[in-house]
Amino acid sequence: MAKRLYVYSKMFVFMLADAALINVSVYLALYFRFNTPHIPAHDVQAYMHVAVWFTLLSIAIFWLTRIYHRMWRYANARDGQVLIFSVSASALVLWALLFVTHTAHYSRAVLFLYALFGVALVGGWRFLLRSFYDVNWIAHPRAKERVLIVGAGKAGQLVAQELARHPEVGVAVGFLDDDLAKVGMRIASLKVLGTTPEIRTVIRDHQIGQVLLAMPSVSGRILRPLVEQCRDMGVQVRTLPALNQMIGGQVSVHQIRDVQIEDLLQREPSLINLGEIASYVTGRVVLVTGAGGTIGAELVRQIAPFAPQAIVLLGLDETAIFEIDREMRQRFPEVSAIPVVADLRDGERMRRVFSQYHPQVVFHAAAHKHVPLMELQPEEVIDNNVAGLWQLVDLCHRSRVETFVFISSDKAVNPTSVYGATKRAGELLVNVYNAHSPTRYITVRFGNVLGSRGSVIPIFQQQIAQGGPVTVTHPDMVRYFMTVTEACQLVIQAGAMGQGGEIFVLDMGDPIRILDLANNLIRLSGLKPGVDIDIMFTGIRPGEKLYEEVLTAEDQTRATQHERIFIHNETERGSRETLAAMEALINRLGTRTADELKDLLQRVVPEYKPEHNAQIIRPASLQAQGHRAAHHP
Repeated sequence: MAKRLYVYSKMFVFMLADAALINVSVYLALYFRFNTPHIPAHDVQAYMHVAVWFTLLSIAIFWLTRIYHRMWRYANARDGQVLIFSVSASALVLWALLFVTHTAHYSRAVLFLYALFGVALVGGWRFLLRSFYDVNWIAHPRAKERVLIVGAGKAGQLVAQELARHPEVGVAVGFLDDDLAKVGMRIASLKVLGTTPEIRTVIRDHQIGQVLLAMPSVSGRILRPLVEQCRDMGVQVRTLPALNQMIGGQVSVHQIRDVQIEDLLQREPSLINLGEIASYVTGRVVLVTGAGGTIGAELVRQIAPFAPQAIVLLGLDETAIFEIDREMRQRFPEVSAIPVVADLRDGERMRRVFSQYHPQVVFHAAAHKHVPLMELQPEEVIDNNVAGLWQLVDLCHRSRVETFVFISSDKAVNPTSVYGATKRAGELLVNVYNAHSPTRYITVRFGNVLGSRGSVIPIFQQQIAQGGPVTVTHPDMVRYFMTVTEACQLVIQAGAMGQGGEIFVLDMGDPIRILDLANNLIRLSGLKPGVDIDIMFTGIRPGEKLYEEVLTAEDQTRATQHERIFIHNETERGSRETLAAMEALINRLGTRTADELKDLLQRVVPEYKPEHNAQIIRPASLQAQGHRAAHHP
């Protein structure tokens, strides 16, 4: 409450100042029009007659154009354009008031001069205020480290301004930018010293101690060589968060961070069709299962801006649901977030949830996912990933849910693990229901998500923090990775594109060797692989493959209108016989051994080969990579 009062009182002060300045602008316009200190009394009296209304209407225009809602400390060209438009509109108001009241007829020169002085005074005092903020009034110890900013765009300019206000963080020396037209020019008082291919020369000639990458949306393909060159020269490299993670689109010294593995692996931002997404999410009750997990929580964050009627946050992990619910209340207070702690396998509980909240769109992100762990207890993963899914799918059918999006995995392709086989069984189950239900049932497949709970990167980071060794299962092990942000964007987009029954496959980019991932993480920690941190090979675990199937091969998929979303050419669809085999499997849970359950699961998913573990021939494109890996720990 106190904060809101402060904001409104600050706006009121701005309004009083503007009211005084626009009146001064009118008198200055009349003065310079007649070029004499004795302005005709008729013109002065005419203005006095409409001054109150003119002032109030001008302030109203400023309010409607959001002049008082802008942070002029960070003003840009767009803010200046809005200010010019607002003052020009108030000039038209002045002309209209004089015309309607028949008090006077000011020439166009007076109106033009008023607009000129209005922009100069109303905008000028804001510029002075910005300049006041930019001056560093507090004495800070001067930093010895010289900083080179890579990227002379908007983010780079904001970084330069922040460093000028906080010299203790670093002294900006200049920019690098690939736009040749900028080279040699000055931006934010700093010279553009060259292009990125010249980074080694610039670092050496200008004694750079730190490189700051001000390219928050650039792909890892561009970042990797820059980081490698800086690392080879012993220069620290830091960066900014992604643009959508910056508070209010502004840069703060507290947001500058070390380069992370996600930065080196991220691709160009995906283009999504906002209109398509809004058409099936806006105004709907959306239920997300596994809402406390990495995928589920990110789905919730990305659905919220599309103004759903409500988002039901369903999950079994009480703490995780508490955290995402708290985040939603802080970041999206206008969205109704409903936390629900429930087990998908509890049929009666789930029926009550559907009866109470009537979800119209369901994203199913909940699943047991850890391959080696689930291989030891197939009963649990079958019960959760198959029986629990079946119950949810059937409930969506009976509740006439509009859209159901099932999140599958690349491990469902020719599965060698119980987890992969249960995901494939889920795809078949969803297809059966799609053929006999008004609900649109859609499946989306993708691979590993960077940084998800229990995934390889957090494990490696923990091992590095403990001094090693970093454990890699096999020197030739490769996986497909994508960031959680991109994965969830594409999942939501696929849900908009699907007519029902499709298996959408997300383009995962190029496969990444786990050994290279480990080496990069060690180097990003400022250490040397094999010197400071050892790498230990532990052997392929039960259910694992050396590589996952390439899901975007032309003979397996067909393209869609989105360049990173494909449709799998399904050769085998679920049938009544599939459901019968699935029911037999579920009915025998608790009465069969692990091997017997795997045999029954193979009847549901014939391509499941539990005995097919490490004996996998690598693709020819990876043969050379594998050879190098074996000789470079």
